[in-house]
Amino acid sequence: MLLQFSVKNYKSFKEKTVLSLEASSDKEHLDNLTIQGKDRILKSVAIFGANASGKSNIFGALSAAILVVRNSNVRQLGEPLSLIVPFAFDKNAVDTPSEFEFVFVADNKKYVYGFSATRLKVITEYLYVYNSNKPTTVFERDEDGLEDEQGIRGEEKYRFTVPSIRTKLKPLVERNTENKLFIATATSWNCEETKIPMMWFMKSINTYSPKEYMDLLMPVTGPMFENDADMSLRRFVNGILREADINISDYFFESKDKSYKITTVHRVVNDSGVEEYLLDMQSESLGTKNIFFLSPIIKRAFETGETVCVDEFDTSLHPMLVVYLVGLFHNPEVNKNNAQLIISSHTVALLDLKSMRRDQIYFVEKEQETGVSELYSLDEYSPRLREDIQKAYLLGRYGAVPMINEGGELCR
Repeated sequence: MLLQFSVKNYKSFKEKTVLSLEASSDKEHLDNLTIQGKDRILKSVAIFGANASGKSNIFGALSAAILVVRNSNVRQLGEPLSLIVPFAFDKNAVDTPSEFEFVFVADNKKYVYGFSATRLKVITEYLYVYNSNKPTTVFERDEDGLEDEQGIRGEEKYRFTVPSIRTKLKPLVERNTENKLFIATATSWNCEETKIPMMWFMKSINTYSPKEYMDLLMPVTGPMFENDADMSLRRFVNGILREADINISDYFFESKDKSYKITTVHRVVNDSGVEEYLLDMQSESLGTKNIFFLSPIIKRAFETGETVCVDEFDTSLHPMLVVYLVGLFHNPEVNKNNAQLIISSHTVALLDLKSMRRDQIYFVEKEQETGVSELYSLDEYSPRLREDIQKAYLLGRYGAVPMINEGGELCR
């Protein structure tokens, strides 16, 4: 489970920005969080903000960091890290490394992993594990030379503080390159100390965008539809469609030469009685398509306990359906493995303290003069539990809304 993600100098996020899923001591809606050891971890977070405020850049940062880790071992010598995109409106920031850090729980242990990089090479990297209340250093890396206790940089670029770990990892330093991450290199050589956190990046956190559903997600969800031998996915998808009040009673899935096709079944009452009509998925509405390709991802998350990050989650979805889908992650009978959902949204129906905690709601606002985005939590405002959050947000009390000029510019 993800406890915290932080980013600095990536696109519109110039300064260090923290997205925390660590729950506050608030006792409201305890089903919306889970307790792992001493950590109280939220099952969902919703991010709100005006268009072009930087919401998508949070998901871009998550995607970039995850993919830099995943693709490290296939990166060729000298190949640039093209996903690293620093803040563009500051000449100094362009040449400064982008920084990423994840705090997460995997196999019942807490890890802290982070790295900084330019488009040319990795600058720093570190991995800590909590075997007790205090973190143990698995490794630290600084291509400019690590500092000693007096803050003086030396020639040593890697540090291993535990002798047994040093014995395993130090020989692998020579097998790493400046554009690769050591966590990936060490894991490829069967290092047990890096394997669990590396596998968390490979399988336990994923990012998606509705813009990608038809073109990119079919290769992801296609095998799920194809391998649905026990029909559990069919039941899940059809159940979601019924909840959405969509006139689809079933679907057919076809696979041929790695190409997938879905045909929906519409049951219609007419003068002849009840008849069934078939439609190609391409003929369905965008909202229906989104539900179809989101449903397998959500079902898998409930089975594996993964963290699902979806930008523009509510694209073409009715607000009541959005609230329903988010609520599934809070339902302990459905979300038995504590899967997490991180979304950006314009659905103000989620801004309701009767169903969401204050620490689950985030806002993004961009300063127009500088182009810098800021992420902050509703919890910082400490609103009363009976306060109308929707109204307060739309009135601009929390910022993160567009300042519309009522057509004044157009009338001149």
